[in-house]
Amino acid sequence: MTKQMTADVVVIGSGPGGYTAAFRAADLGKHVVLIERFPTLGGVCLNVGCIPSKALLHIAKVLDETHEMASQGVAFSKPVLDNTKMRAWKNSVVSKLTGGLNALAKQRKVEVVTGEATFTGSHQLQVQGKEGLVTVDFTHAIIAVGSESVSLPFIPEDPRIFSSTGALELADIKGNLLVLGGGIIGLEMATVYSALGVDVTVVEFMDQLIPGADTDLVNVLQKRMVKKGIHFLLKTKVTAMDAKQDGIYVSMEGQHATDKPMCFQQVLVAVGRRPNGGNIAAEKAGVTVDARGFIAVDNQMRTNVPHIFA
Repeated sequence: MTKQMTADVVVIGSGPGGYTAAFRAADLGKHVVLIERFPTLGGVCLNVGCIPSKALLHIAKVLDETHEMASQGVAFSKPVLDNTKMRAWKNSVVSKLTGGLNALAKQRKVEVVTGEATFTGSHQLQVQGKEGLVTVDFTHAIIAVGSESVSLPFIPEDPRIFSSTGALELADIKGNLLVLGGGIIGLEMATVYSALGVDVTVVEFMDQLIPGADTDLVNVLQKRMVKKGIHFLLKTKVTAMDAKQDGIYVSMEGQHATDKPMCFQQVLVAVGRRPNGGNIAAEKAGVTVDARGFIAVDNQMRTNVPHIFA
């Protein structure tokens, strides 16, 4: 059975952009419907991005400090690591914040609909969720659908190969790990896993980490991470992966490539993200989306359709 809803403003995506827009519109007296495909509000940042990674970085910082204090006359026994408890604590941090967002939405009478949204016209969209199909007629729409991790065509399907979302689960904190990509996400996870005792190698195609960032700052960060035992392979490109029983065999080319494939117990793929603009049938509303999923807007964040923003 199809449920019918109407809204002054419909917001697709409940990340920092989406929920902020939804709450502001509600504060201004608009009837708002907020659509989120995942079970909790907050988007990638809150659920599987910035917030849980910072929680794990806090654990890494504490572990680092226990080692550093030895030179200052305070020695600790070797920490006993329990990845199940670490994961539960990280999830509890996220739950507190998502619960807060739910309360704020309820307080403002923002109607939250869970499911995948697609446009069916310039003033209508539908949401396919667990409870069936919901149709929403709207006056204005705000597209805030965020992005998703990019993979590479030669990477096989294997539980030992994961994105940043999988890395946050701390399924295995033993052996060695290859981080594919020297951007912010890759370096955060490299820091966490290294602090937990994993032998970490980061491979980056460009000639510096965090390409585009200030070189002086990046050099300081790289020296600090090297001191912690993290290995860096700059100007090096991964060309192939082969998942075998004893590990993931990775072939490379470039400055630090080896003659034979290198073997890793786990591989984190953090080569960037791409926008989700092409996943919502925006063209049915007349909204222009380019081949990469980007939606062009003016200086008021308005798309080529005047009543739809992004």
